[in-house]
Amino acid sequence: AQAGSAIHQLADWLETHPHSPVVKHTRPGEDIDAVIDVRAVFQQTFDQLAYEQMPSLLKPKTGKLGLQDYEKVFCVDHKGAGDIFDMRGINRDQGCLVVVRPDQYVTHVLPLAAVDELAAYFAGVLR
Repeated sequence: AQAGSAIHQLADWLETHPHSPVVKHTRPGEDIDAVIDVRAVFQQTFDQLAYEQMPSLLKPKTGKLGLQDYEKVFCVDHKGAGDIFDMRGINRDQGCLVVVRPDQYVTHVLPLAAVDELAAYFAGVLR
């Protein structure tokens, strides 16, 4: 994920924009992922990803000790289980954003750039 990529733009918006549901619903002093836990699945294999270039939202320092969370970045399985982008018909150029409740129910699927729609969705769910 290179700076300026769609995932970087989305992560930056989620982490800093006043209309972001992450900004709106994370209280001061809480971990950035206390209410909304953001994860990413990349098209590349793990050896093609540069973790140090990932957006800070995908590698937050959390908890009392401020330990870095390494479990927010995933890649496709090119070794047998199938490519999730192909299996789910995800446009490789646009990507997608999936909102999943804690009970694993998929509540919304949007293009990565649909930040206004994402903000509106969470405005109706979190108050």
